[in-house]
Amino acid sequence: MSNADRAREYSRTKDRLSLLSTAISLLGGGAFVFSGLARRLNDRLLPPTGASVVQRGKYIATVGALSTVISLPLRYYSGYVIEKRYELSKQTTADWLADQAKMTALSMPLEVGLLEGLYAAIRRWPQSWWLVVSGATIPLTAALSQLFPVLIAPRFNRYEPLADEELAERLRDLTDRAGVPVADVMQMDMSRRTSKANAFFAGLGPTRRIVLADTMLDTFTPEEIEGVVAHEAAHQIHRDIWRLIGMAALTTLATAASVHAVAGRLVRAMPSLTGTSDLANPRSLPVLGIVASVVGVLLSPWQLAQSRRMERRADRFAIRLTGNPRAYAGAMRKLSEQNLADPNPSRAVTFLLHSHPPLSERIAAAEAAEFNLVEGLGLR
Repeated sequence: MSNADRAREYSRTKDRLSLLSTAISLLGGGAFVFSGLARRLNDRLLPPTGASVVQRGKYIATVGALSTVISLPLRYYSGYVIEKRYELSKQTTADWLADQAKMTALSMPLEVGLLEGLYAAIRRWPQSWWLVVSGATIPLTAALSQLFPVLIAPRFNRYEPLADEELAERLRDLTDRAGVPVADVMQMDMSRRTSKANAFFAGLGPTRRIVLADTMLDTFTPEEIEGVVAHEAAHQIHRDIWRLIGMAALTTLATAASVHAVAGRLVRAMPSLTGTSDLANPRSLPVLGIVASVVGVLLSPWQLAQSRRMERRADRFAIRLTGNPRAYAGAMRKLSEQNLADPNPSRAVTFLLHSHPPLSERIAAAEAAEFNLVEGLGLR
């Protein structure tokens, strides 16, 4: 099997599993609510009214843990078995499970805190809580963006200054030309887990840094790495991080408004589902969750379309900044080969699942830029 065939097969398998995961999540959540299981769990863990902070925290953690356990088999198959089958994963089963446990341990307190805050807002502002929560999304997301590279990411990978000082200086010059100063140029030991390549900017403002995976450093030329970093710098120049935060706020607004209208009405009309007719009661969490999930799925194509638009603009910026469309096209080809990304997925799959344009489109755009550059210089 050629590498192109393997990439198509791998990507399509992952896409199908992603769709399956979404379907199971929605159907499973609906079954949990309408079968009576949610009501029985509520009766076991929460009093009808007046639950204490400790009781609410235990309840939220239990619901989250159940969701994690139910989704674990499919996540294991998609995130470990398939990755091993296509020789992308470097982990053992124990390593993968340890990562899942670590992620759960880090995310669970945050999830409990956010949901406790959500219910506090519903109790405090029963008619306008959805506006308050949506407004809080922007500063909260910005704070998490600042904290992630400092507190969370080092728990999973080792970050250290880039050993290749010449390349580090070259990348600093590149980002200085782009008007995006960085605190540091780092490398991470991505090869501990996978053979895939990646590079990204982490943090905002004074914590902003370039991070290169060692898998990219091993296989990409300095010119190709420059192209990838220029693309990431474009997101900084165009304030795409803030655009994404704004999109998150709009998505939260639509989701919270829908929960307020639909989940609130459902809880009042069918109190037997959860044992409460009050959306402000934590017993409503299963209904709130399924409504939020449905709205999230419906909004996903719009979010993905906006992301693809940003990626196309970043591609154009990177080519202009480096003046080397050939190297940029080479970087896209290597990403396709090394990450087994299908270069030409169907329009439907791109619409439903992909945050980036097809790699074939991105490569063609770089090749067209190279042709125009050569023609403009009179080299043909």
